[in-house]
Order: sequence, then structure tokens, then C-alpha cells
Amino acid sequence: MTKLIPLALAALLCGCGGADKPLPMAATPESARAALTAVLDGWKAGKSVQDLGSGTPPLLFVDDEINRGTKLTDYRVEGDGTPRGTGYSFVVTLTLQTKDGKARTKRAAYTAVTEPKHAVTIEDRQP
Repeated sequence: MTKLIPLALAALLCGCGGADKPLPMAATPESARAALTAVLDGWKAGKSVQDLGSGTPPLLFVDDEINRGTKLTDYRVEGDGTPRGTGYSFVVTLTLQTKDGKARTKRAAYTAVTEPKHAVTIEDRQP
């Protein structure tokens, strides 16, 4: 019986469950907004995804529009970011120009994080 007590104590100390802690935020509202504007300013200046990724800090940007060669001529971030996952979500009105020169406006939602790396990704949802 005395041999079972240390085993029981060891099992208790190891932890047998408990509530999972949420992941820490991977950005502050300010750092997430700064990453978003850095990406959008770079796109507006004609930089490619590769150019953004080789900058300091490297910026990962995921949006099919830039990959299709669509130009960003202007943008407006609407309001403050809201927490989404471990980052912050922002709604942005984009003014775009397609390869054939046609201009159009699009509202998009982006999630931005800055830890461990700066990343901005377009969301699937419609803002």
C-alpha cells in the first residue's frame, strides 16, 4: 500500500486534464494595423508578394488579387480591428485596377498577426 501512495502523488502532480488555456494573442491592435498598412502600402507602391517577403521585417501576404496582377490604387481601413483567433481582423475598402485597366471597388476582411512573424491574410467571410 505504501508503494501506491507515491504513484498516486506522481499522477496528481503530472496533471490529468484541466481547462485548456487559450492561445495568446499574436499581435496588439496597433502592431496588427501597422502590419496591415505596411502590406497595403507596399502593394499600392507596386511591390510583389516576393518583395514584401524579402523586406524588413519580412511580410507574408496572402490575397489572390495581388497574385493575379491586380493593382491596388487606394485603400481605406474601416474602423478599429477586432480580435479574431490570435490576431486582429480589419475591414478594408480596396480600389483596384485589373490587368485590362478596369477599376473596381471591393470590401475585404484581413487578419493580421505579428508574432512569430508578420502575416496578413484575406478572410473568407464577406464584410
